[in-house]
Amino acid sequence: MPVTTRRQLMGLSHPNAISERGPTEDTLPRTMQESDDDDDPMDGSFAVLSSSEEDEDHEPVRDEPESGASEEALDHEESDLLEVDDDYEVSPPKAKRIKLGKVKRATSSKSPAKAKRTGVSRRIRGRLQNMLSLSFDVLFLIFSELGPMDLVNLARTSKALRQVLTSRKSMWVWIVARRNAGPIMVPDPPEDMSEPAWALLLFGPAVCSHCSTKNVHRIDFALRRRLCTICRKRNLVHSIRFRFRCPDLKESVMDLLPYTKIGGWAEGRASSGRFYWKPDLYDMTNKLAELEEDRNAGKAGAQERLKLFRAERILFVDSIIQSCPEFEKWAKEEAEAQAHISQERRAQRREALKDRILSAGYVSADIDYIGMSAVPGANVDKILTEKAWRRIRRKVESRLSSARERRLQERCRREIEYKTKAEQCYSDILRQVLPVQRSYLPAVSQACELSCFRELLNPDRVVLLTEWADATGQLRESLSEWMSLHRDKYTSLLPLNPYGGQVKAMEVKLLSDPSIEAWHRAGTHDFAGKLELATSVFRHPDTNTIHIGRDVCHAWKMKGELEFSERGAEAVHSLLQELHLDPETTTPSMLEQLDRCFVCACCPADLQRIHRSWRSCVFHFVDCSETDHPYPRWRVVSPLVSPDDEARRGSPFDYCHPHQPETWLCNHCSDFPSHGPSPSLVGTSEDGMQEHAHRHVQAVHNIDRPLVDVDLFLYPDLGIDRPYCKPRHTILT
Repeated sequence: MPVTTRRQLMGLSHPNAISERGPTEDTLPRTMQESDDDDDPMDGSFAVLSSSEEDEDHEPVRDEPESGASEEALDHEESDLLEVDDDYEVSPPKAKRIKLGKVKRATSSKSPAKAKRTGVSRRIRGRLQNMLSLSFDVLFLIFSELGPMDLVNLARTSKALRQVLTSRKSMWVWIVARRNAGPIMVPDPPEDMSEPAWALLLFGPAVCSHCSTKNVHRIDFALRRRLCTICRKRNLVHSIRFRFRCPDLKESVMDLLPYTKIGGWAEGRASSGRFYWKPDLYDMTNKLAELEEDRNAGKAGAQERLKLFRAERILFVDSIIQSCPEFEKWAKEEAEAQAHISQERRAQRREALKDRILSAGYVSADIDYIGMSAVPGANVDKILTEKAWRRIRRKVESRLSSARERRLQERCRREIEYKTKAEQCYSDILRQVLPVQRSYLPAVSQACELSCFRELLNPDRVVLLTEWADATGQLRESLSEWMSLHRDKYTSLLPLNPYGGQVKAMEVKLLSDPSIEAWHRAGTHDFAGKLELATSVFRHPDTNTIHIGRDVCHAWKMKGELEFSERGAEAVHSLLQELHLDPETTTPSMLEQLDRCFVCACCPADLQRIHRSWRSCVFHFVDCSETDHPYPRWRVVSPLVSPDDEARRGSPFDYCHPHQPETWLCNHCSDFPSHGPSPSLVGTSEDGMQEHAHRHVQAVHNIDRPLVDVDLFLYPDLGIDRPYCKPRHTILT
């Protein structure tokens, strides 16, 4: 096999590169060419190497000082040159000799230290040049802690270190470094490679050995090279195409050279073919030509040398091919181990980087929006130091600031989109629900409170259409759950804990339900339990409105919490006692059908002519102070029987709430009123809407005598008290 130069092996042009086969007799110091027992350079300091004849030509030439120069000045000047800073910086060795300038003669004996040298600077000489004065024991103790590539780089710093590290007695340092190189035990070098050359091949830079192309990580152990794809295509010769690629060479030369099974077009995959390195073919041909020339010239032993050379080369090639699987297995395991280590370091760096980002005021959502891999400095497998963070902080914050702005804009857009989608799904099913149940159901703006939509309204995630479809299928159950929770919440505020038995579920009924007619006949007088009774009186603290019976359920749509009104409940109990009605069964709808008026017995005599409806009585007692009205007292008023009696008695006036628009809905369909309440349950109506609803039920649904709360019902406006009574003339009973 032809000898490969150091520059070809290492892919470097440094003149002090390590030879492939280690130190030779020409490169070793004179003491290494002698006996191992006498004058071994490893037995002393670097002074032995620096005094050798080979090194004399490389010593910097220093001009002798002029006569009379002070030795103290020279010593002080030398100490200035050896001054050491915190940062260590070694300059590359120079190819030419460097002469130091002459030392200027001291002009005054008082200041000899001011003499300056104009020669080599401290940077060129190296700030750790005194390291060579250490003893070999200390020096090799330091070397034993280094890695293989650290030794290679150290051997390139100076010729003295190269001679020491490439001597045969220092090979144990390379062996220790190789065994401690990585998580996987590094195999011993083959017989044709020295420890330094093996270290450079395994742990050297990932560049092509032929053209220095970067990022060539695969090692071809058969060829002892790292080869890029272009060099493989240009210089690998397939055994089948040998005649076409090398027509001037003999095929027998292939038996004397190792081959690889990975060609230029194999994309890293092994094949059954044999590929030879073309320059090796020509070098081997030249070597054989020299041996054959000696044989043809009749030199003694030339024929035997030729046969021996061929036999040795065949055995050598066979040993290389057999050792390749072991080396390739190690390379694969080493790559996997290094990848795992690199992944762990990268994960640790990302955690440290994330902690610093969060401490800077950002949130995890900002990082997740672009991904941690997109953060500057996150893909490095090195420890994040304070210096590194200061260097990349501006880039990181710039990237995250723009990401936060885009994320918030997109989040706001999705939030509006998801809310609109949830309201639309609720509006669609609201048109199919039994209209009277709208008083118990949430407003469209409250659709976000439903459990089926709660998980879908997260603006930080993307919601699929199938998820919306599943939520729509669970909407009826969510509505029942919402109504039951509010019913139980406000029922618990009623006195004496009225729930004694099992509570019925508030089921949502659709107009398409087969049993909907039974619901029409039964009504909703017990749909919300005790909240349907007239004694269920609540007040809204923000609007100061009073809600009784089913209106309490309707007030669930309002913002804020309702408060139970004890004075309102006392007023209702007193009214029911005057009418001889049972508080446990009487609903506001029953009192509306009685249509009776009352007079407050607690008011002065001049105000007792004010006749009130039962709702007006409740509002009046709640608004009055406890001092003037400590407890409710009422007297029932009956209607006049004729206009003559009215004229005779002076026509007392009715006390009524100021006229408010009313909204009446049909309980059989969602088509009436067409101009009335929208699906959001907000709307007003014109005067006489009850008459319009009455005629609609008669004409469309063929019901001659529509009933209130059965065929049509009043849908009160939120935040406005119901009308107290209808204008009428009354007298006391």
